[in-house]
Amino acid sequence: MRKIINLLPALYIIVLVGACTKKNNNMPKEEIVLLEKVYKDGKLFLDIFYDTQYRINQIDHYRDNGEIKSRRTIQLDENGKVKKVVMDFGNYVATNTMTYEDGRKVLHETTYEFTNGDEPTYGKRAWKYPKANVIQDLLYSDDLETIGHTSTFTFSESGNIVKKEREVSSHPQQNTYELYEYDKGISYEFMIESNIPGYADVPIAKNQLLSRKVFKPDGEFVTEGKFQNTYNEKGYLVSYIYEYPGSKEEYRIEYRSVMK
Repeated sequence: MRKIINLLPALYIIVLVGACTKKNNNMPKEEIVLLEKVYKDGKLFLDIFYDTQYRINQIDHYRDNGEIKSRRTIQLDENGKVKKVVMDFGNYVATNTMTYEDGRKVLHETTYEFTNGDEPTYGKRAWKYPKANVIQDLLYSDDLETIGHTSTFTFSESGNIVKKEREVSSHPQQNTYELYEYDKGISYEFMIESNIPGYADVPIAKNQLLSRKVFKPDGEFVTEGKFQNTYNEKGYLVSYIYEYPGSKEEYRIEYRSVMK
């Protein structure tokens, strides 16, 4: 009888676990909206693919003639951040490798390997964080020692870029700064970056732009780009028109929903 009594707690646990498992299986699933395709001027521009955990693992970029410009394969580290991006352009392969410190990207190195047998080449950029809400993007020249361009991004608490200051070391006359206005919707670039942090070559704002104004360092106005944005009933950006002097680009975004 003692053995039977001792088995009762174990049997109770098994029944309880089984009941919990059954209950969990009946829990309502969550709908996830995934960015799938981006069209530019009516032609496929980006095609985006996901793994079984709904993390982006491949992005195909297209030319205007419908050919694939590059196929980008994304590898993540144990923290879900982008560790490596292998970009196949057909006649060469560019491999981006990211280095992080304290969870922040500090180095972005690129190796270019050519199918014609030419010697590989190398490029790099560094990211610095001089103070809160400020990110510096340092792009090195071919000698890998001289910093050719420095872009300083100042962010608001909401995650949007307030100002971008661009310094060109060899041509100071090209120095500029940019100011931005935003809509309430989320940009598709941010959807990519938030899904696979570390992918973007430059810092990405959270919301969709309304205007982008460029000035010279002394405050002289240079140019302005304006955005006309359209959203669906769920608040997702489905199209926008980007107009700037002498040009206009139209983008259309497609999504798909999955249940998780």
